[in-house]
Amino acid sequence: MAKAPRIGRVLIADDERDIVELVRIVLERAGYEVVTAREGDRALELAREHPPAICILDGAMPGLAGFEVLARLRAEGATAEVPVLMLTATVDEEREIRRHGVEPDGFMRKPFDNASLLSEVARLIG
Repeated sequence: MAKAPRIGRVLIADDERDIVELVRIVLERAGYEVVTAREGDRALELAREHPPAICILDGAMPGLAGFEVLARLRAEGATAEVPVLMLTATVDEEREIRRHGVEPDGFMRKPFDNASLLSEVARLIG
């Protein structure tokens, strides 16, 4: 079976290994190039090195949390316009992210279905 052409680079950052692997597999099968991080600091480094077409960030990670990564991405010229999809576990987590004065381009609650994830990523990349 031929490999699908790569249609965009996606950065996934989540401290839950299973979530990272699930999202990675779903997106790679759809033709996306995927890079992953398990920590916010590493996600920020990767985004700065090669700005992705989209970032998918866990709302709550130890160390540099998703909303902090989002705020730093928005503050830097090279990454300010990169769409960000936040993966959250609860409405409270979404409120907490917004309380910090940052607004992602989209929210998706865990657990999520694969079709919805692909649809949202495609929508945000444009």
